[in-house]
Amino acid sequence: MLNRFHTLTSDQIEKLHTACMEVLENTGVLFEEEEALEIFKDHDFEVEGKKVFITEDQVMKALSTTPSEFSIRARNPEKEVRIGGDHFVLSPGWGAPFITDADGTQRSATLGDFENLCKLAQTSPYLDMSASSMVSPVDLSTAELLATTLRLTDLPLTGNPCSRENAVELLEMASIVWGGKEVVTQSPVAIVSINPTSPLTYGPEAAGGIIELARGGQALLISSMVMAGLSGPITLAGTAVIEMAESLAGIVLAQLVRPGTPCVCGGTSCGADLRYCSAAIGSPELLKMMHIATEMARYYKLPCRYGGGLTDAHIPDTQAGMESALSMGLSLGAGVHYMHQAFGILGGYTAMSLEKFVIDEELAGTIKRALEPVEVTDETLCLDSISRVGSGGSFLMEPMTAMRCRSEFFIPKIACRLNHEKWKEAGGQDLMKMAEAHVQERLAAYQKPHMDEATEKALTKYLEQKRA
Repeated sequence: MLNRFHTLTSDQIEKLHTACMEVLENTGVLFEEEEALEIFKDHDFEVEGKKVFITEDQVMKALSTTPSEFSIRARNPEKEVRIGGDHFVLSPGWGAPFITDADGTQRSATLGDFENLCKLAQTSPYLDMSASSMVSPVDLSTAELLATTLRLTDLPLTGNPCSRENAVELLEMASIVWGGKEVVTQSPVAIVSINPTSPLTYGPEAAGGIIELARGGQALLISSMVMAGLSGPITLAGTAVIEMAESLAGIVLAQLVRPGTPCVCGGTSCGADLRYCSAAIGSPELLKMMHIATEMARYYKLPCRYGGGLTDAHIPDTQAGMESALSMGLSLGAGVHYMHQAFGILGGYTAMSLEKFVIDEELAGTIKRALEPVEVTDETLCLDSISRVGSGGSFLMEPMTAMRCRSEFFIPKIACRLNHEKWKEAGGQDLMKMAEAHVQERLAAYQKPHMDEATEKALTKYLEQKRA
C-alpha cells in the first residue's frame, strides 16, 4: 500500500464533530471570568456556576459570523497580510524566557536580544509578521516589549501573551500609532494568542482578553496545547476533541461580544512524553494532531493555526533541523493558514536562537518555493530551445537560461552547495558558522523603519505613565 499522510474520511470528520458537540453541550467549559459568564447568560446559554454549556445550534450560529479569511494591517500598508482561504502567513517564535547563544549556552533573555530579534524580523525575506514577545525578559514589561516592536518593525503584529491588561495596552498603544481608537477598531492591526487551560478551562486572563480584543476589533488566535495523556486523553482522537472544543468555545464568546470578530482555531497539541511528564513537540504525534486540526478547520470554514519550526532540541543541531523541517513542511503542505513559532524556537518553546532563526528562515523559503505550482505554458515548455539543442547538447547558453538564471531556482543564503574542494578553500564552515555570520550581516544592515517623531514621543510618554 502507498504510504502517505492520512486524510480523514467524511465519516471520521463527522464523528469528531459529533464528539466535540457532545463535550460542549454535556460536559461544558469552565469560564473563570464573571463578565464572560454574564455575556453567556445574556444570550440564553445554559450556565451552572462557572460552567457554560454550548449547543450545536449555538456553535453553528457563531461560526456563521466568523470570517473564513481576513486581513491584518501593518504600519507599512504594503506589508498588510491576508489570513485564511489560499493565504498563509509566518510569524516568529514567541514567548521564550531564554536565549541560546551560538556556542550552546542558554541564558536569560535581555532587551538587547529582543531588539536583535526585531531587527531580524524586519529584514527577513520570508517572515510575514513581527511578534511583541519573541523573548520575554523578566525585567521588562509587556508594554515595553510592544513599544519596542512597534518602533523597530513595520510588519503586521502578533501581540503579547493575552490577558485583559495586555489587551488594553495593545489597543491603547495601537491607537497612538494608527491615529485613534476608531481607526484601530475598524479592522485588525494585530492578532493575539488566546490560550485556554486544558482541559476545557478559560481562566480570567484568557476570557478577559477575548472580551477586550473582540470589542476592540482585533483578531484572535484561539488555540490550545493539549498534551495527550496529561491534559487530554491518551488517544489523539480524544485529544483532538478537547482541542477543537476549547477553540470553538472561545470563538463563540468572541462572536457574542462582537459578531464578525476574526478568529483562527487550532493549536500545538501533541503527545506527552510520559517518562518525563513533558510535551513532545518534535514528535510525529504533533504532526498527526496538526493534520486533524487542518481538516476540522476546513469543515468549520475557519482559518487554522499549527506547526512552526518546532523542536525539542536545545541547540540548532541535526535533531532541531529534522524536527523543524517535518513540522514546518507538513503543516504548510496540509494547508495551515497561520504558522506561529515559525522561526527560532528551541527546547520545546523555552528558548530562542538567532542562528536558528535564520536557519528556519531558509527552511521556510525552501518550502515556500517547493509548494509553488510549476508554471506550464507554451513559453516554459521550451520546445524551440529543445529543438535547437537537440540530443547531447547543453542548455547553458540558451537565451531562456540567461533570462531566468537568477529567478528560476531557489538560491540559499547560508546552505552550502560548493563542491568539497571549494568548500574547504572557503573555510570549511558548517551551517552554524554560516548562520552566525549571516546574523551579524543582517544586524549590521538593519535600518529602522520610519515612525514620525510625534508618534514616537507619544509612545514614550505612554510608557512613562505605565511605569509611574
